[in-house]
Amino acid sequence: MKKTLFELVNDVTDEITFLNFINELHKDRLENSDWENNSIESFLEAIHDWGKASINGLEFYEKPDNSWKRCAQILYMGKIYE
Repeated sequence: MKKTLFELVNDVTDEITFLNFINELHKDRLENSDWENNSIESFLEAIHDWGKASINGLEFYEKPDNSWKRCAQILYMGKIYE
């Protein structure tokens, strides 16, 4: 069974898994129209805003120690953060 993006983002541990996640994020964008941010401008704004808002963690989000995973999470949130 194919993993979801959410599952893949949580599998990121190093550069190779980060690059794999970016590839899957790209495929998801091509195959799905359920993205909140459809332009590069809105995507970049969303990743910036969520990254800044979550810099110290959030109520239901614990910031990981692994920088590769954190970067993947920020990119993932560009898909869904309004």
